[in-house]
Amino acid sequence: MKYSILFAIGLALTLPLQAAKKAGAHPKAKATPEQIFNKKDKNHDGFLSKHEFIGKSKHAAKRAKLFAKKDTNHDGKLSLQEFTGKVKHQSKVKHQGKVKHQGKAKHKGKGKRHAAATAPATQN
Repeated sequence: MKYSILFAIGLALTLPLQAAKKAGAHPKAKATPEQIFNKKDKNHDGFLSKHEFIGKSKHAAKRAKLFAKKDTNHDGKLSLQEFTGKVKHQSKVKHQGKVKHQGKAKHKGKGKRHAAATAPATQN
């Protein structure tokens, strides 16, 4: 008799949970990076300031370092592309602590000697 009562109580407690699952109750969907960006952008200017990015985080120092890393153009604010890590073009690339410019070299190894040989002759 005791087992029958316990079984009935357990069944009564689990049936409403199963009904909610079947009724289409979905768990909260994960927010997209764009949605997070828009929520953090309090003044709706299309950028995140350092203050907006850090917010009320318990780990403000880590967030500040992350902000500096994401701010690839060093303008003190994050665009959506910087925030999501989808920056299309960077004018400078950091490589082993040195800044190197992207693109082709202008002189391709031709030094002063080449410039002097190709300069027009001056008349005396």
